[in-house]
Amino acid sequence: MPSKFITSKIVININNQIFNYSDFYLFLKKILQERGYYIEEKGYTHNTLNNSESVDFYWQTVKRVDDFTKYIIELMVKLTLEDINIIKEKRKEMSNKGSGSIKIRSSLETDYAGKWEESNPVITFVKVLFENIFQKGSVNEYTKKLTDEAYDIENEVKSFFNLQKMM
Repeated sequence: MPSKFITSKIVININNQIFNYSDFYLFLKKILQERGYYIEEKGYTHNTLNNSESVDFYWQTVKRVDDFTKYIIELMVKLTLEDINIIKEKRKEMSNKGSGSIKIRSSLETDYAGKWEESNPVITFVKVLFENIFQKGSVNEYTKKLTDEAYDIENEVKSFFNLQKMM
């Protein structure tokens, strides 16, 4: 059975930002794919309210690091949008003004292929021993790299919205 280590939980709040939702969606997809993640959209809802829209989506992205380890980054996006007109280069364009949150949770999963069958307590003990003694350096290194990657994604999203970035 796989072991899962949560490495970071990040929440980005946006308030009354002017942006194009379609551009944001494609931007988010691009930065994850450029990093080698496979994106699976687990949920998407789009509801029209009086003069606004509610958009929620959940992505689970996966990147295999080696035969034993993979990175998982989950994105939960909840936005309330309203259509607005903006003037860009002396032309009127449709855009969106929105508020909401973007949650990013990263986790490291080991033995994702289930090579260590845990039906036997001895095998379970050996697996825990293997992960905590022999793989500890690799797990710590992968955890740091994944955490850094999650914060890089946070900074790119904040750049998209012109929000203050983490160092």
